[in-house]
Amino acid sequence: MSTDSTGTARHYAARCTGAAPRLATIAAGITGSKSDAEDIVQQAIAIAIEKDTEFGSEGHFIGWLAGIVRNCALNFRRKSIRRNTQPTDPSKMVSVETASEKDNPVDRGTGALNPLQRSFDDQVQLALEQIAPNARSCLLLRTVEELSYKEIAELMDIPEGTAMNLVHRSKKKLRELLTSDEFRGDGRRNEGGKR
Repeated sequence: MSTDSTGTARHYAARCTGAAPRLATIAAGITGSKSDAEDIVQQAIAIAIEKDTEFGSEGHFIGWLAGIVRNCALNFRRKSIRRNTQPTDPSKMVSVETASEKDNPVDRGTGALNPLQRSFDDQVQLALEQIAPNARSCLLLRTVEELSYKEIAELMDIPEGTAMNLVHRSKKKLRELLTSDEFRGDGRRNEGGKR
């Protein structure tokens, strides 16, 4: 897109800004991190501006930009996985919970929720991490952004039927995980559970 005039540059910025929440949802679905998603969207928009491409329709523009976001998010995820493979010195790792604390979410003395008790949100986050990145993005676009399957298909560059299937299977998997014995009351996976 030509950014010769101030009006054209403003129009381009408005198009990016309007799509930012949806794009961030895609990035968060792939990376599993809302804060990283915002940085990824900014990176993708910078790349899009450098490409200087003309688009007639809003749908084509958003789809193209969503593709850049997906690629940036996948690259970020790959780099994060490589960074997180460094060995940790076991002598520096300290467990702060005892068996009785983790088994009982309520402090018997005060009746207050044990500070080590993880919330349901944490359980949902852990369960979401078990869903494939593209499927997770489709699920979040449907449930958080309340997009139609057609809109999800356009953003994710997949057929509409595939978007429906991914959302359906993701919901089913999430429901199974949250009701299974694999997830204990403290939100962590059982040691025998697959990751």
